[in-house]
Amino acid sequence: MESMISRIFFQNWQQKLVALGSALVIWFFVSQSIIETKVIPGVPIRVVNLPSDKTILGLHPNGLLSKRVTLTLTGTKDVINDIEPGDLEALIDASIIDHDDWIIQINKKNLISLNPAIDLKNHISHVSHTEHVIRLRPLITDKVPITIQPPTGEPPVGYEYLDIWPQRLMQTLSGAEEEIQNLKVIGLEVTFDLNLITKADLDKAKSSQNHLQDDEVSFMIPNQWKKIIIPFHNNANEDFNDPEAKYLKIDFLRKELLPIKNLIPIRIFYPLKFSDLINPETYTLELSDHIKEKNHLTFFSTPLFAKGVSRLFLDVVRENLEISVMAAPKSERELLECTVNINDSHSLEEIYVAFLISHLSNAKNNQESISKNRELLFRNRFRDYLQKLSLYSNEDEKLSLEGRLDNHTIKVTSETF
Repeated sequence: MESMISRIFFQNWQQKLVALGSALVIWFFVSQSIIETKVIPGVPIRVVNLPSDKTILGLHPNGLLSKRVTLTLTGTKDVINDIEPGDLEALIDASIIDHDDWIIQINKKNLISLNPAIDLKNHISHVSHTEHVIRLRPLITDKVPITIQPPTGEPPVGYEYLDIWPQRLMQTLSGAEEEIQNLKVIGLEVTFDLNLITKADLDKAKSSQNHLQDDEVSFMIPNQWKKIIIPFHNNANEDFNDPEAKYLKIDFLRKELLPIKNLIPIRIFYPLKFSDLINPETYTLELSDHIKEKNHLTFFSTPLFAKGVSRLFLDVVRENLEISVMAAPKSERELLECTVNINDSHSLEEIYVAFLISHLSNAKNNQESISKNRELLFRNRFRDYLQKLSLYSNEDEKLSLEGRLDNHTIKVTSETF
């Protein structure tokens, strides 16, 4: 057996070695001569040497077009079989574009290998593709509005959401004229999530603020939140570039029980349609432990508290608070409606807004712009407080008054006393 193996491998070994080498050379050249064709979808197109005053529809900031091309490649089998969609990129020199709508021609000189192991230059013989048009357009720079939407989520425990400022920013963008103009029409939107803000964040913000209204807390939006998705930039997140963005903040109200301190007048409103039956001569407000009379005026004598509003708002309106009882015959309603009103709210709104604008103007190191929109924000905040104002008899008991007709008097009682 050993002699047989020896004869096979070592007898005439020089001739056998030459034959093996020849076979390998023949195999190599034969394998290199086998031609294969393969379709490669989704090949990215990169544009270079674009004139500074031009752009292309669908061009991203990195020079790639949003639309990709499908290539049919012909070349040596071993290389063609190894090529995958992520291995190629087509490079287009924009300096040769001579029409606004230019049909590109991609050949093997345009192909860039993204895989160092693949040699395209020596192994690709032909490239074909479907018609692909590059649309060259003037490059413009303009401002696109960003609307800051009301945030989603819930505020931290102990706080309630007030509003956000600024509510509108302008993003300066460069791009194809038609893309910019279309985006100016539809605008951009940003929505923040209150769930990302913690009680510790607001407690810290409160302690760092030095102003009169320490129950209104401003959370300054961090820079990492100040980003906007640009549709024609491949939905990339870009930083806000409006200078006003540095003032972007969400305001919260710290929930507190605020003492009214003042006596609150209480009076009967007599509707004209019931005046034949119910009027000041036939029905008067009955006095009690909680309803007293002074200078021929009736008032609610029990100390009350307010919730849902700021301390400043309460300071402005407290003298104009009033409890009104709507008179009506028993045939209309058994229990009379009792409401809390704020008289001359328009004048009080002017005082409230003027105070905030004055305070903002006088604040040290303040650079915020005081615009009509800022004034409108203050007015809306005042009107929201008008709607939210609730009276309480203590921390847990909301004031609930009931009025009844009783033997030519109107008796007002409360379950909370």
